[in-house]
Amino acid sequence: MMDLVEIEQKLKAAVKDSEFLKKEGEVASYIPELENVDKDNFGMALTTVKGQTLAFGDEKIKFSIQSISKVINLIMALEDFGPEKVFSKVGTEATAYKFNSLIPIDEKVVNPFINAGAITTASLIKGGDVEERFNRVLAKVRELSGSEDVIFLEEVYNSEMKTTDRNRSIAYYLKSKEIIEGDSEEILDLYVRNCSIGLNVRQLSEIGGVLANGGRSLKDGRQLIDKNVVKTTLSLMSTCGMYEESGRYSIEVGFPSKSGVGGAIIGIVPGKCGVCTYSPRLDKFGNSVRGKKVLAEISETLNLNMFIGGNNGNF
Repeated sequence: MMDLVEIEQKLKAAVKDSEFLKKEGEVASYIPELENVDKDNFGMALTTVKGQTLAFGDEKIKFSIQSISKVINLIMALEDFGPEKVFSKVGTEATAYKFNSLIPIDEKVVNPFINAGAITTASLIKGGDVEERFNRVLAKVRELSGSEDVIFLEEVYNSEMKTTDRNRSIAYYLKSKEIIEGDSEEILDLYVRNCSIGLNVRQLSEIGGVLANGGRSLKDGRQLIDKNVVKTTLSLMSTCGMYEESGRYSIEVGFPSKSGVGGAIIGIVPGKCGVCTYSPRLDKFGNSVRGKKVLAEISETLNLNMFIGGNNGNF
């Protein structure tokens, strides 16, 4: 079993080995504010279930979590309404269609990690007006990250709201199919607000650590997320969390992950750790090019792939 010093060395090696990808990929230009980031930024953090964190690079830079918020939407929808209600509206299967496609919508949405699914789960977050519901989301993120320093990136929100016509059409289509209830514009507003939450890699890796710890706090062991909600969330992250590339990613990396077009990826190794990478240059699927490389390498060097028989990991 490796100690923390050896784990740190393996992480540093993975970061170094990924430097050749520093200029590979493009930022998500369809949200204008995302073009204003330093395209070469890179940060990484790993938090064990014992609450120990190792961080590298641009670890303090806050970025919009974008589609990683879909994990929070799902958790809160399951907590607020339970699986029967949620999965009457959202399915559990992967899709070959793009994350912003309208095609995987029939009587319900194919899964909660495409945009239509996340707009639907956002509609199931309880509260009064949009501001009250968003404040509940912020409170949840602060609790899970163990940090009060969770911010709302208003510039990203405003930029995204001006260019969100496709998501607006998705929201209205969901309303026409009676999949979502309530005002389409308010639900869309909440969805975009959630995408515009600003965190750094340390904070996201701690959220991953909580999920890896069965939903229990890394500080005092309190149950912050019901273990059945954790099980459901991680299962869906494993099969659907990396867009159309989820199957291949699962083979190469082998632990539940979720990406966002802001450039972050969060990964969870149950019983061991949460990990987060941030590198804003994306591949054609909307996943961080350099982040995928780092996670694939540490999966191998730290024996984190859950699908390798007899693999107990190095923690």
